[in-house]
Amino acid sequence: MTTQKLRMIVMNGQKIIQALVNNEWETTGTIKKVEEGIKPGIYNIYLAQKPEDKKQYEGKILYVDKENEVFYQQTGKDFIVHQLNLVSGKPVAGKDVAIEYDGEKAHLSQADALQKKKVLKI
Repeated sequence: MTTQKLRMIVMNGQKIIQALVNNEWETTGTIKKVEEGIKPGIYNIYLAQKPEDKKQYEGKILYVDKENEVFYQQTGKDFIVHQLNLVSGKPVAGKDVAIEYDGEKAHLSQADALQKKKVLKI
């Protein structure tokens, strides 16, 4: 788990990841095209909480950090940091998902499929 403070900035269809170095934000890596579904803004993902057991988290995946083997999910106004090796299924940035913890493992399911079903019932 990284101890580095990270934030993601999204604007004009691009995203940059920044790390706090000597009290200044520095861009890490390259500027990339943002995944569809992620709105412009500054995401302070360093505030992310660790998930609790026996709990479900619904929200959008913001950033998959393969280097540190974690990914960040926005649930309401909060951020949750999940360990890639604990989650069944492949997290994709920009997708709305539900992640349910049961003991040591977590199950990932697409939340947008659930929402579409709700919308179709008229």
